[in-house]
Amino acid sequence: MNDTLRNLRFWLVVLTFIILAIFKLHGYDRMPQTSHAEELLYGWSGIHLIETGVPVSWSTLDYPKENIVFDGIVGDPSNVYLPATLYKPWLDEPPLYSLLSGGVAHLYGDDRWDVLPVSHTRIPSVLASLVTTILIFFVGNSFFGYGTGLLAMIIYGLSPIMVFGSRLSVPENIIAMAVMIGLLLAKKYKKKPETGIAVIFGVITVILGLMKPTGFFFAPLAMFLVAQKKRWKDFWLIGGLMFVGILLFLAYGYWLDWDMFLEIVRIQGGRFAGWSGLGHIFTSPAFDIFLMFDGWYIFCMISALFWGIKGKGKIGLKLINLFFFYWLMVTLLSGTEGDLLPWYRYPLFPLLAVYGALGLKWIYKNINLLGLTLVIGMLLSSRYYLHNAFRPTTPTIVYRLSFCLGLLPLLLNKIWPKKLFIKISRGVVIVVVALGLFFNAKYIYSVFEIRCESIECPFGPSTKLSEVYMPVFWRWFVMKDPTGMLDENRPWF
Repeated sequence: MNDTLRNLRFWLVVLTFIILAIFKLHGYDRMPQTSHAEELLYGWSGIHLIETGVPVSWSTLDYPKENIVFDGIVGDPSNVYLPATLYKPWLDEPPLYSLLSGGVAHLYGDDRWDVLPVSHTRIPSVLASLVTTILIFFVGNSFFGYGTGLLAMIIYGLSPIMVFGSRLSVPENIIAMAVMIGLLLAKKYKKKPETGIAVIFGVITVILGLMKPTGFFFAPLAMFLVAQKKRWKDFWLIGGLMFVGILLFLAYGYWLDWDMFLEIVRIQGGRFAGWSGLGHIFTSPAFDIFLMFDGWYIFCMISALFWGIKGKGKIGLKLINLFFFYWLMVTLLSGTEGDLLPWYRYPLFPLLAVYGALGLKWIYKNINLLGLTLVIGMLLSSRYYLHNAFRPTTPTIVYRLSFCLGLLPLLLNKIWPKKLFIKISRGVVIVVVALGLFFNAKYIYSVFEIRCESIECPFGPSTKLSEVYMPVFWRWFVMKDPTGMLDENRPWF
């Protein structure tokens, strides 16, 4: 590869990353919506721990009544508020992620007894997701080539579920970043085992475990990888560091209230877990406690099953499969069996983006009726979310005709096999992918305006990060005046 092409590829990745970062940051404090209980769980704990030395937050677990310090409405009932029962000390989770989320709120001078602005508490999660975005490119490029890496990065940066989920202030977004780091380290270790990599595996385990106990599951995966190389010194090193992390977690509980800590751990460890939770993952696409049909996310999930069952390929695909199905099992074993709780899936999202890129490449090269139907049917899903009470969606007849016309060349090829029909069908894939990404981008950029044009939505203060906007081309992604949309100016698609 000559230097000119290498430079062009480098700057294309940089430009793509900057554009994706704008979509990730623009309005990150508006969607998911404010006063989300799950992220306030961590923010409140962290800011109280920093400012008073004792964590305080809400919980649904069986704390003694004497530990209640507040029971009522937190915030402004006419805008941003949350009904909550706050306990002191709060022992549901380890402290590290709480310190990150609540620490940012503390730096901004927020009131620890109020609903913390998500524009502040989400900063660690959003910044981590930006790092994850570029790591996805490195994984895709290293394992499968430049095109796969670039496409996977774009999918992660423009799939609505993946974008909105990566904004939520929860430790799973840090775990997602660590999973991609682990993949790169695993490939390097497979090629040339080094004790230094094992140390990094162990340190990552300690950090993740002190953010959420689920993070300790990083160690068994790393220990399995080093055991395959018969590197028993590295095996026990990772296990030892995991044990140190667990001891630190126990010391934290002992420092606050040992008896209550043991009771909370017992309750947390006794939640229902099982494979019936798999139904939620496959049938309940979501980034929050509400369902959202994101065709890109579902396409990536189908692609993951395809490549997982296919099971053949280079070391890169084998590692991707190992990491994906391992974290799928972690999700099922650590999440509650009967609850949606989609943030438990967040570590799977970067892997799904890679699978999605592989799936699109495979369908393009091996064009067939089923693959083309999935592409046309799923990748235009955000078209539906661009409508609201004032903005109708695509006319039914237009969508049906467009869907059938997209499949027509491949159907004709079944009757009169010609290379021209194959080329046209591959062109349809390119057009649908480009159009689907545009619909995604438009929805992500203007989601707050679309959702709240016909209803009242609360929101808090913004930051410079959430106010970034697309230069020059921003007009492509904002919603125009809806006047006349219900009759003569209906969208063409």
